[in-house]
Amino acid sequence: MAVRQGFDFRRGGAAAVLAAVLIPAGAASAVDAPVPHLPSGVPDFSSGNMGWASDGVEFLPMPGAKFKPVTNDPAHPYCGNRILPKCGNQFSEPVADTSNPILQPWAAAQMKQTNAEILSGKPSFEAMSRCWPGGVPGMMLFTAEPAYYLQTLGEVTIVYSRGQNIRHVYMNVPHSKNPPLTWLGESVGHYEGDDLVIDTIGLNDKTFVDWYHTPHSTKLHVIERYHLIDGGKKMQGMVTVDDPGAFTTTWSALHYFNRNNLPISSSEYVCAENNDAGNNYFHEEQSPIPEAKGPDF
Repeated sequence: MAVRQGFDFRRGGAAAVLAAVLIPAGAASAVDAPVPHLPSGVPDFSSGNMGWASDGVEFLPMPGAKFKPVTNDPAHPYCGNRILPKCGNQFSEPVADTSNPILQPWAAAQMKQTNAEILSGKPSFEAMSRCWPGGVPGMMLFTAEPAYYLQTLGEVTIVYSRGQNIRHVYMNVPHSKNPPLTWLGESVGHYEGDDLVIDTIGLNDKTFVDWYHTPHSTKLHVIERYHLIDGGKKMQGMVTVDDPGAFTTTWSALHYFNRNNLPISSSEYVCAENNDAGNNYFHEEQSPIPEAKGPDF
């Protein structure tokens, strides 16, 4: 089997360790195909007029890692739209495994309350379905529409189709000393060989880390590492999460993306249009769709 070696790197004063990622032998030839590059020599994540679509809504454990991301409660297997045929076409809401040792007691207690509401019949709140920003790293799991990477020497801009969320990753610069708390935080990046590394702090605590409503604090520090595989047809994302306010330890996870050849001009999605939460047309107790109270400028 082919092995991508892990990295031990330090950014912003925090250590982030990524374990080795094991690729099944049957996929080695595809994974080892040449990575496309821009004329500047960096890996080409933009690849023309196309985007990257999330392959699923869950983070995957790092092979061999002691600590794993939150997954479903074994007693309540999750089955969503993308995998319905694999589970008898029986949809089920995401119910978290709150026994995961990475969770601090307050986080586990909050998630138990969410589980209880879901099991009593209340629909699960998902940021993407209610037009809220997903935060970092939660935006990685938005599956409905692709995200587009625009690369320049000084910045990588990630444009998300849903909700007009735009993320600015400033290249080869340090973090601000005290960045304000925002939905997508302050992201700085650099390239390490064929990897795009993104370091994010300054995140507010209004988002969830994942599909299972895992909360976080404003101490959240996220490092993402993106690598093209299968000759640029797919992309692997590795994320390391450090938050002493919500987790007992630093943990890492994997996620994958598929190349989507839908042009960016055809991918814009006006999420909140004709979905006035005040009218509650579907009579569900969902969080209201965000509305601006005044102009931004």
